[in-house]
Amino acid sequence: MFDYNTIQDLPKSLPLFQRFHFQSEFATRLDQFVLHYKGDMISSIRVKFPLGNEHRDAIDRLISKGIAKGAKRIELLFSSETNDTTHSILPYKFSLTLLSDNDSLTYLHLQNCLVLEPMNLSGLKNLRTLVFHLVDVKQKLLQSLSSNCSHLLDFTLDDCHFTSSLIINIPTLLRLNIVNCRVNIERYIDIIASNLSSFEYSCNDRFRVHPINIKSHMLSKFIYRGARFSKPIGFFGLKNVTTIVLDGLTENLSGNILNNLFSDCFKLENATFKNCCLTSSTDITSQKLRHLSIIDCGFGEYSPYAITIDALNLLSFEYSGQNTHIIYVTAPKLLKIFWNAAVREKIPHPFGPIESLPHIENLAMIIYPSQVEKLKQVLFQFQNLRQLELFVEGGVYDLDMNYFWILDIITASQHLQKISITIRNRHLKNSRMVEFKREKRKYAEFSHNDLKYVEFCGCVFSADVIELASQLLRNANSLNKMTFSSLHKFYIGAGRWTSGSDGCLLGQNVIYEMLKDEVNKQCQLIIL
Repeated sequence: MFDYNTIQDLPKSLPLFQRFHFQSEFATRLDQFVLHYKGDMISSIRVKFPLGNEHRDAIDRLISKGIAKGAKRIELLFSSETNDTTHSILPYKFSLTLLSDNDSLTYLHLQNCLVLEPMNLSGLKNLRTLVFHLVDVKQKLLQSLSSNCSHLLDFTLDDCHFTSSLIINIPTLLRLNIVNCRVNIERYIDIIASNLSSFEYSCNDRFRVHPINIKSHMLSKFIYRGARFSKPIGFFGLKNVTTIVLDGLTENLSGNILNNLFSDCFKLENATFKNCCLTSSTDITSQKLRHLSIIDCGFGEYSPYAITIDALNLLSFEYSGQNTHIIYVTAPKLLKIFWNAAVREKIPHPFGPIESLPHIENLAMIIYPSQVEKLKQVLFQFQNLRQLELFVEGGVYDLDMNYFWILDIITASQHLQKISITIRNRHLKNSRMVEFKREKRKYAEFSHNDLKYVEFCGCVFSADVIELASQLLRNANSLNKMTFSSLHKFYIGAGRWTSGSDGCLLGQNVIYEMLKDEVNKQCQLIIL
């Protein structure tokens, strides 16, 4: 790898008056590297710096030497980043003839450069992965890929400009990504790939998308982010999909889209709808569906009037949005639910249909502190609960309302095996920091035989938490692991996670000293 990270005194962003100096310095060092490299092999080449076509000779020499020494991976990640918006760098002009007579290259990533004609792709006959980012894509280039890249499996077009309509006819292709694309003109995209299994499309236009015709009978995973879906895409090419994600639709999802989706895509097992317009009553009926996510759908601040789900084989359900109590779920095999009850502080029906589903085994929820007492009442019904994950959302949390409601839930759920509590709170009120000498309190003893894993994450430093941990260590007879972590990473639906830390965890030694006498041989105490 040779990029700006290998040269500490070269900046990532170039002021105009320094730009040419730093570019020349980088190009000179690049040439010196090529000249003095004595190794027998070069496995990969990576250039990442605001170089332009004026330094083409140095870049060409690096590529030629890498190819001669058997490079399998080439990444040319050029940028025009400067602090001056009135001047730009003429993009590097990449000649594919540099790769001719090569049979080692399996990965090629081009960013912000021009691909020159003639498009000789004979050196890409063993290419497996190809990524174009900020590249002008011509149909002639795609035709050359089809003719020469007989082993291409992964193809990505990221924020590329299409000079014409595209026909992607690559029989070997397994995964295709056309993402962040610009829709200056609604050029059509034809995809003819007999082995294609995964296709992702997204555009950065609020109103338009590319009309797409999919002829790939093996397609099983389809991810789509765009304003319109039904007319530009249709359902003909999606008959065999098992996983679908629709994101950002401004046309009403409640109408023909859902009806056709579950009637025409008869193999559909996993469906995710994010940020979609959902304004009227919605019916989802499917015998095949196993996993369903409805995340932040509605219209502005309005939730769909009613959602009816009838899915005989549904195993997991995720919901986040403007909650409505008119959600009917008929799913006898449903075992796992993620539910965000913290969209608004005051909401009439924060737990939706959860109260009517006491047979579930795995429950993850985001809640406000004010919802704790209501949640406790609801969870007393859950006799089959095996795993419970709670994310207590921010706001002022009066910690004098201690954490011992958790013991009530554990006691009621005699089959519970794992509980995870994450507290995110930057503004603490009436809280008392734990001192090195822990205050002793007396709470009712309890006993639990199945609990194996306990996690405390985020702001977990009150006296109540330490006392609660002590109770669990003494009286959870099968406890194998207890973890403390300041990180508040938590699942928030549709494959998304929170990240970061509140930075409010006590030191490792402090918590260890408080709890070390309670830890037995079978249990691990982990403090991250």
